[in-house]
Amino acid sequence: MSIWSEMYRKAKQVQNSRTISPFIEAGGVAAAILTANNHIFVGVCIDTSSSLGMCAERNAI
Repeated sequence: MSIWSEMYRKAKQVQNSRTISPFIEAGGVAAAILTANNHIFVGVCIDTSSSLGMCAERNAI
């Protein structure tokens, strides 16, 4: 399996759109990052009604 396929697979595993509260949603977007040591980290977006959410890439970092 290529590294890109592995990163895609791991990101898809955590992508799960869900409503946390009437003002917060999470998981609609997932991202995977690859470190210099070949570790893969994943994260999902957090969207809030006040625009203070965090993107999936930042959460993966």
